[in-house]
Amino acid sequence: MKKYYNITYALLLLLLTPTMLRGKLITALLTSLSSVLDLIHGDFKAYSQSLDTNLYGQTCYMQAMLNDNFDYYQRRIIVRTAPIDFDSFLLWKEDQNKPTMISLENADGFTPVLLNRDGQLGSNNIDFEVVFPEFYVLSLPELKRLRILLNRNKIAPKKYNIVYE
Repeated sequence: MKKYYNITYALLLLLLTPTMLRGKLITALLTSLSSVLDLIHGDFKAYSQSLDTNLYGQTCYMQAMLNDNFDYYQRRIIVRTAPIDFDSFLLWKEDQNKPTMISLENADGFTPVLLNRDGQLGSNNIDFEVVFPEFYVLSLPELKRLRILLNRNKIAPKKYNIVYE
C-alpha cells in the first residue's frame, strides 16, 4: 500500500512535459509549482503512516492487545461476555406515552432494560467485561489509556465494564 502513495510531483510534471519544452526555465517553473503539492503530499504520507489500522474487535485479539499493554509477562487480563440482567424490563405503553417498569423478580440491584415502541430491546445492558486480577491497580492515566484503547477497538454499539476479580 505504501507504493501507491510514493509520488514525486515535480518529477511527474517533468516527465509529462514534452521533450522539446524541457528547458532550464520550464523545469524550474514546474518544480516551483509542484513544491506545494509535494509538501501537502508529505503531510498526507506522515498522517497515513501514523494511523493504527490494526483491528482488535474480536475477543481474542482484544484480550491479547490488553495483555500486551497492561500485563505483558503474566497475561492475566480476560475479556468475557457479560451476563444479561433479566431482573427488570421497561415496556413502552402507547396510551401513556412513557416507559413503564415491569419487574420479573424482586431484586435490589437490578438494571432496567428499555423496550421501545417497536419492541426492540434497549442497550442498557453491558455486552462484555474486561476482567483484571483482584489486586491489580490502575492509575488514572492508565485507566484513561485503557478506556481509549477499548473505545477505539470495540465494535461501536457495544458497552463494556471493567471488573476486578
